[in-house]
Amino acid sequence: MRIGGTLEQSLSQGYRLDLQGVLKEAWQQTRRTGFGLALAIAGVMAIWILLSNTLLAPYVSQEGGDMDMALILSLLITVIMSPMTSSLDMLGLQQSVGVRARPNQVFDFFRHFLRLGSLSLLGSLITSLFGPLFELLGLPVMLAFIPSALVGMGLVFTVPLVLERGLSPAQAILVSLKLFARGWPSIVLLHGVMLALFFLALIPMGIGLIWVAPLYFNLKGILYRDLCGVAVEVTEVADNATTGQGPDHFNA
Repeated sequence: MRIGGTLEQSLSQGYRLDLQGVLKEAWQQTRRTGFGLALAIAGVMAIWILLSNTLLAPYVSQEGGDMDMALILSLLITVIMSPMTSSLDMLGLQQSVGVRARPNQVFDFFRHFLRLGSLSLLGSLITSLFGPLFELLGLPVMLAFIPSALVGMGLVFTVPLVLERGLSPAQAILVSLKLFARGWPSIVLLHGVMLALFFLALIPMGIGLIWVAPLYFNLKGILYRDLCGVAVEVTEVADNATTGQGPDHFNA
């Protein structure tokens, strides 16, 4: 069965989000089940830092380093990490339908390595095009941050569109950008709120990130559920009915 909104309706009719309601639900969800997602985020960040320090740092730290090699290695790290970084989006989506995230699930998506790696590369290329384009046109390169940030927000739905809807990376990018265009003010405002919370979380030695980081991924999961709907498969119905617990199996 499918829980939440309808992608076709969101694309055709647009949408207006209840920002307060979405943030409230995401916060309540983070308070109840945020620990597993927080551990997953910490694990992914630790692996990313390890790879960066091992592969990338030698080319960046030394004077006159090979920046071309650094760029290639940076893209390589992005591709290698893509199944794990994408898993965070899917864990947030999973929790939006009532299934608690487990930290070890960050390794569950390597079977989609080719699609997720391609998606990460395409997303990185699209968001990085504006700097060279502005330089070519003689515009201030700093202003390229604005369209890059907007396109980055527009790609917020791409991972679940690939994994939950089965779209190709190129199709997911197009659909996500179209969906963003139908209600971009709400999405931009939500990202603005999360950016403010992120900076506030950094003030007490970054301790606030324990809540803000999982809050962001829970928020993304709720947005996708409400705008696109989520197909779920519930098993062991009899056992769950007996114990009074929610569904313990999620297929997306």
